[in-house]
Amino acid sequence: MFYGIILEKCIWLLFMSVVNTNQWQALLKHHGAVAKHTLVELFAVNPQRFNDFSLQAAGLLFDYSKQRVTQETIDLLCDLAESVGLKQAIQDLFSGALVNHTEQRAALHTQLRHPDPDKTEVKQVLSAMRKFVDRVNTSSYTDVIVLGIGGSDLGPRLVCEALAPYQVSKLRLHFVANVDGDTLSPLLRSLDPKHTLCIINSKTFTTIETLANANAIKQWLLAALDANTITEHLIAVTASPEAAVKFGVRNENIFAFWDWVGGRYSVWSAVGLPIALSIGMDNFMRLLDGAHTMDQHFKTADFAHNMPVLMALIGIWNINFNHYPTLAIKPYADGLQLLPSYLQQLEMESNGKSAANHGGNVTYNTAPVIWGGVGCNGQHAYMQMLHQGTQIVPVDFIVAKASINGPTELHNLLVASCLGQSQALMLGHSSAQEYKNCPGDRPSTTLMCDKITPEIIGSLIALYEHKVFVQGIVWQIQSFDQWGVQLGKELIKDVLNLIQTQQLQNVDSSTAGLLRYFLLQK
Repeated sequence: MFYGIILEKCIWLLFMSVVNTNQWQALLKHHGAVAKHTLVELFAVNPQRFNDFSLQAAGLLFDYSKQRVTQETIDLLCDLAESVGLKQAIQDLFSGALVNHTEQRAALHTQLRHPDPDKTEVKQVLSAMRKFVDRVNTSSYTDVIVLGIGGSDLGPRLVCEALAPYQVSKLRLHFVANVDGDTLSPLLRSLDPKHTLCIINSKTFTTIETLANANAIKQWLLAALDANTITEHLIAVTASPEAAVKFGVRNENIFAFWDWVGGRYSVWSAVGLPIALSIGMDNFMRLLDGAHTMDQHFKTADFAHNMPVLMALIGIWNINFNHYPTLAIKPYADGLQLLPSYLQQLEMESNGKSAANHGGNVTYNTAPVIWGGVGCNGQHAYMQMLHQGTQIVPVDFIVAKASINGPTELHNLLVASCLGQSQALMLGHSSAQEYKNCPGDRPSTTLMCDKITPEIIGSLIALYEHKVFVQGIVWQIQSFDQWGVQLGKELIKDVLNLIQTQQLQNVDSSTAGLLRYFLLQK
């Protein structure tokens, strides 16, 4: 009886896996035909590839003509998306249905960009943010320390850097995520407690790193100010207001953050308060508008002309059929230098999973390893490997047609660098001297906008959010949980307890040896 049940489950799992669908098998067969042709040959057969394999939406031009795809590839990938119920999944995402099934939650970050009439709590927080921004920017405060980790740090930090030319405030923002005393202590020595605010971004108000930094800052404030006044300097963005009050934050300084907003999707919420302080609330609303425009495109466009869907499906084509396990992100703008790090946490935390929705583990690769850096800098570093190395790495190039402040001749060089690299990856370079030979035939995508604006940053981030969602649906995994992160949080507590008690008997020899060495240095 037992073995019969196991056999039945194995048969059911085999049937349910996406790799056993007719659409996946058709793509496998098709891949063999496409792999015979280089990108140069594909352009020779169809000189109009750019027209056929590019589209515009939400202020972005998406050129995927340098990917190893044909129209049949796109058609088959769209069939795959249809077969896994992507249309219904998109409806579920926007309607507030449960899409995080392991935690029984909706994922309604799109409501933060353009709340429905019944989402009055979102509008109330936006109104409170506006009042707070106006109050702080007319106060004597000069500095704001922003605490958070993961998405609640990388999101606002990325956007503040990307939109630095739009800064309207004289406030200096200081982002602190890591628990590194060599960072925090010098920072605190440079600031005046009387003129410093601290924003604590923590959904549960239990994140160990964020609270450790918050406690250090609280003690710093207590050493300089009256105990009754330090609450004026503490701001909390949280879904656990009681915990924030217990910590010492005033009710009027607490901004709501809801269960249906994941940390890596929280930049659109009050977690974005530092953004609003820096660039003003009107520009923050423009950021939301740009994301909402991408939302509407994603929600309504057919798959073959849907930018997030196509980006996701091409990623699946590269990961699961071409077997390219990494993706390089190359923004040609210093303001976007944090974009690769932001996308690491967005993509690898969301889709770095092996547990299948139907039980068991998947039998195929999921999230790629995301890496990269500012474009021109990379050309004098890791682009060497992309041109001549043994691993093929797809690249996302990101560039604006015009800069906000810079001279035209500098920006022309920047754009030439970006487009030249994507062209060189495709064409390669032949030489009789083997060490000069660049094989080419390396795939890439290019995203271009007119210039970097709040709307464009909103659109760009939303594009990648929806890409991740689509890939999770096709891979049949849960994109909105993060149990691996939870494990790390628990292990921190366990090891910290070992350090405090120095009881190392019941721990593996490596950890014990490292801890003994650490404790000897104390």
